[in-house]
Amino acid sequence: MVQVNPAYTSQRCSACGFVTEGNRASQAVFRCKAAGCGHTAHADVNAAINVKHVAGHAVSACGDLGNSRSVKQEPVSRGTGRTPS
Repeated sequence: MVQVNPAYTSQRCSACGFVTEGNRASQAVFRCKAAGCGHTAHADVNAAINVKHVAGHAVSACGDLGNSRSVKQEPVSRGTGRTPS
């Protein structure tokens, strides 16, 4: 699980990245005001795409690779749980 700061996710265009309060036409309607964009979507769907995009770029503080040990942690003895000397 990754925590994402929700600030501006409902005001940022998921297509071009332009952020302004005016992008949120109403509670349900998102309409990008950037010149040449004009992307429209349900406001919550647009925000969810932004959250997903941010979460996809998240990296754990330890640099975990997912299904193996972190590349940034000291080697630890399996028997003692201590760093070998």
